[in-house]
Amino acid sequence: MKLQLPKKVTFTELFARDGLQNETSFFPTEAKIYFINRASELGFKCVEVTNFAHPKNMPQFRDAEEVLKRINRKPGVVYKCYGMSDKAFERAVKAKEEGYGPDVMAFTLSLTESHSKRNSGRTHEEYWKQIPKWVEMAHSVGIEINLALACVFGCPIEGPVPLERTLEFIERGLELGVDGATPCDTTGEASPDRVYEFYVRLREKFPTEDVHLAHFHDSRGMALSNYLAALMAGVTHVEASLGQLGGQPAFILDGVAGIGTGPNYCPSDIVGNGSTEDLLVMLDEMGIDTGVNIDEVLELGRVLEWCLGKELRPYTTKTGRIPKAPTAWRATPPFRRGWWAYPQPETAAQPERRSSVEGIVTPNTALRQVK
Repeated sequence: MKLQLPKKVTFTELFARDGLQNETSFFPTEAKIYFINRASELGFKCVEVTNFAHPKNMPQFRDAEEVLKRINRKPGVVYKCYGMSDKAFERAVKAKEEGYGPDVMAFTLSLTESHSKRNSGRTHEEYWKQIPKWVEMAHSVGIEINLALACVFGCPIEGPVPLERTLEFIERGLELGVDGATPCDTTGEASPDRVYEFYVRLREKFPTEDVHLAHFHDSRGMALSNYLAALMAGVTHVEASLGQLGGQPAFILDGVAGIGTGPNYCPSDIVGNGSTEDLLVMLDEMGIDTGVNIDEVLELGRVLEWCLGKELRPYTTKTGRIPKAPTAWRATPPFRRGWWAYPQPETAAQPERRSSVEGIVTPNTALRQVK
């Protein structure tokens, strides 16, 4: 008997916003634009772009407006931004009025008071008073608003979070006018059994509302199994980050301590989102259509390692997809590694292709050089 899985899954690529917020060096504006454009070109249906937080709070996104102005927008792709203050929503509204604003504005509301105060400096009650204003501002210019719920499966400060609390928060958010909600496993507390139970209950409570998204972090190595459990419960929209990046915002950027600098409120610095690369390969192996060019995404993940100057956590940027045919050795190599490949049927002899990385030449005849 086969697993009951969806035939098609939609992806949100988180790298340019959630993925970058944990980096301690400024990622160049040109590079952000490049990766956002590539995500749009490669088949992702929703791409996170930036955060309208005050630059002194989150200096990684001090170029928010410039990035939004300069990206190449592809029809059918949803461009999402974040903001958690009146000023952030004012900037989003202004950008929309001037023709380059986001399609969706999201904000994060933690399910525990402790995490809410540490993450945003607000209590729940303060949030509930603020949300109607943000809804009115966003809807006035045609921006949808998404409620991202943090710590759905557990809080690193307070511990377990009751399932019913998430359902209550979603219901209250919808009543206040948000267009959808994203349940988030913010610091990797989820396990597959609880994930399955949660999404079954979520479907029962909200059968048609836009709240059925899966967003997991891989702090404890369970992200892929959690995504699978969510799919088995009927989820068809997942969020993940290229390079398995993201997590708690970094307030020290390029050696400068920002306003929010202080102790971590999670167990370690292993806080990244689920890996886009590994999740795409897993879904493809199970015959699930994502509409994404997986080979090109794996190569993009390797380019990202070179851009950041470090090796990242995804497996498949190093091991590739499971071969289904003869392989041509011609792709961008992993960070500081030798020859590399992605599956392509071997036909007639092909010309050399010069890699964009350090001028490496990768001829098909150079198999003897594989390490």
